[in-house]
Amino acid sequence: MDKTMLLNMEGVKKTIVHGGSDDLPRFITGTKVSFHFRTMLCDEDRTVLDDSKKVGVPMEVVIGNMFKLEIWESLLCSMRVGEVAEFLCDVIAVAWERPW
Repeated sequence: MDKTMLLNMEGVKKTIVHGGSDDLPRFITGTKVSFHFRTMLCDEDRTVLDDSKKVGVPMEVVIGNMFKLEIWESLLCSMRVGEVAEFLCDVIAVAWERPW
């Protein structure tokens, strides 16, 4: 399955690489979501910045727990169980705390 869509979030595009099962889960505050991810630059080489599978440990996010990158919760809530998706996020969509 290869379906590209906008998520009604400015600067975010989602492509489903492998479809998941059932309906979208309804996560309540406090739900722990465990997943693997790969973060890449949008350069010619698709340079990998981070890859949880290489580290060998999935990422865990607790919904509603003020994760540093708030957009991750929105992206995860748009996915079905077992789904593999690619998200293209413009800098507008990604906000992070700078250490300076």
